[in-house]
Amino acid sequence: MVSHSLLPHEIFGYSQFTVYLVLILIGIALIFRGKTAWKYITVALGGYMGFVITAILIVRLHVSGAPDILILAIGAVIGGLIFSFVAQLAVCVALGGGIGLGIYIFTPAGILFAAIVGLIVVVIAYIRFEKVSVYVAAFVGGLAIWFALYGMGVSNIGAQVFAAAIMISGIVLQKYEEESAKHPQRPRKPGRESSIDDEY
Repeated sequence: MVSHSLLPHEIFGYSQFTVYLVLILIGIALIFRGKTAWKYITVALGGYMGFVITAILIVRLHVSGAPDILILAIGAVIGGLIFSFVAQLAVCVALGGGIGLGIYIFTPAGILFAAIVGLIVVVIAYIRFEKVSVYVAAFVGGLAIWFALYGMGVSNIGAQVFAAAIMISGIVLQKYEEESAKHPQRPRKPGRESSIDDEY
């Protein structure tokens, strides 16, 4: 297989192969543990960005005599919370905007009706984001796996088929686990024969 060199050969000191491998692992986590992985990843990315931005501000503003570690920690926490909220809102707006645009383009409905439907979708998606995040995380995870496999040299069709198969498997597994949690199997009561045998 010949790699397609979608990324530089070295990123932050890590090889291209290592970055692709990390993307595959993140993709698997998003696909099979969507809700939990989405929260952790968005908070971690936001925390990292908040840490970096706070560090830059400390240097630029020449802050001295203050507990730098505490300030950096507060910046990381605020960054994690803000980015998690922004990422969730961006997904909801993208869903609502996409559906509204589709209604406007492919149906005779006017732009006002499409905008109202899109706004309703945004609100519902935000309220029910825990349910929506399963599909969003699986889609993002599938994209990450496709990108990594294609960059490592797998054909475009092969990478798409593999990513789609894993994405569907992850969604089915999560829905099955969700249904199993809602309706746990009750322990079977011992029958007459087993209870008689237990007496002896």
